Amino acid sequence: MFAALAGGETVAVCCERTTESVLAAVGVTYLAHAEPHRVRLVATDEAQVRIGEKIVALGDGDDDSVVALAKRVFTGFEKRCGTICARRVVLACASDESGMPEIVHRYLRLGFSEGKRLYEDVAAPEALAFAKLVQRVSSECEHTRQFVRFARLPDGTFVSVFEPNENTLPLVGTHFARRMREDRFVVVDPGHLVAIFHEPGDTTCAVVGLDEDTAATLAARVDETDERERLVQALWQKFYRAMELPGRGAASRGYDLCASWMPKRFWHGLPELGGRP
Repeated sequence: MFAALAGGETVAVCCERTTESVLAAVGVTYLAHAEPHRVRLVATDEAQVRIGEKIVALGDGDDDSVVALAKRVFTGFEKRCGTICARRVVLACASDESGMPEIVHRYLRLGFSEGKRLYEDVAAPEALAFAKLVQRVSSECEHTRQFVRFARLPDGTFVSVFEPNENTLPLVGTHFARRMREDRFVVVDPGHLVAIFHEPGDTTCAVVGLDEDTAATLAARVDETDERERLVQALWQKFYRAMELPGRGAASRGYDLCASWMPKRFWHGLPELGGRP
């Protein structure tokens, strides 16, 4: 890998769509003293070679050396550009947007070059592209905090299935841990194959990567609710209908407002909108 990056070839570095993998890939380009115009980062799931370009792959994102290098890059960037800019990098790396690794790569290089001035440099092309990623993920984090709905299983565990457009569960686990400090719960994202687990009394959630079978098994548990939980959901639906204003059909303005404030892609998981029996 280092030989290819240090040579005169144009190289695409493949990495996973995780903060650790993206930051480690950036670190590799610096360690190899690769010329910036010859290097680009691509997500493994969308890697496509260009004419005259060589593809090299980063190691497994769970590898200790990869994680250590990612921490080194993050710490260096935070010291150079400030905590706010560093936190924005974590948000951007959770985006599903095509080209995310390269956008983050260019922003990091801009930051290492400009230092503290990066926070105020909002007009640079690299900063503009990066800001769009941050905005998308920030909005989806808010949707996640608002629209996750839990169902109580007979053993007292709360479970939820949520499918955000971005990989937001690792970013909002602390929010649910604070609000449900004394409860055992799990939130599953089948799309990104990730889940957060919480045990009573913990201040944070454990973030776990899943395979497809495990994700499907955990997601199916949301239908294992007992009669008490179904009664609570029925009461919530009745209360929601009682508070509803007339004229909220699909052709009315009220329906438009509901669809705007509660995006329809989440309705299938919202008991108050009939998403669960």
